[in-house]
Amino acid sequence: MKILVLSDRKSAEGNSSLLNTLLDLLMNADHDTQTITLNRGEIHPCIGCFGCWFKTPGQCVITGDNANDIARQEICSDAVILLSEITYGGFSADIKAFLDRSIQNILPYFEIYNNEMHHETRYEHFPIWISIGYGDINDAQASTFNRLAQRNALNLRPRKHLSLTVRCANDLKEAEQAILQVLEAGE
Repeated sequence: MKILVLSDRKSAEGNSSLLNTLLDLLMNADHDTQTITLNRGEIHPCIGCFGCWFKTPGQCVITGDNANDIARQEICSDAVILLSEITYGGFSADIKAFLDRSIQNILPYFEIYNNEMHHETRYEHFPIWISIGYGDINDAQASTFNRLAQRNALNLRPRKHLSLTVRCANDLKEAEQAILQVLEAGE
């Protein structure tokens, strides 16, 4: 399985045991894994022009950074794993900057899905979506993160999705089976 891991800078700093634990897990399961460390300083902010929907469908009109390339890699992957520090219950600024720019991978039109209004999908296939939030958080922040990640996944409509929160690499090892189950179910 081709897996794209999008991590924030903090998870990739130095010898981050959290990112290394995740990568070891994926490599031991024989997955073809690519890791990209996102840096919001290197990704231009979304300007809300919706050019990616109407002017250049499926591609952001902003150039000069790698957001279009990463969004393309996202769609060409079998699974995407977001590794994000939880900030006030949400994604880190690095991950959020990319998520804002990746709206090019959905359509501007709406439809009813699961009795709710959501964007239509641009592509037949959207990769399995796994959001892993980490940090020294309380239960309310963990709950907010999981709800946000699940709502984002619902709008993207991957075949399978998983959201979980961890405080350290040992917690991630405990979640290993859940991660592998979601990946195997999507094969």
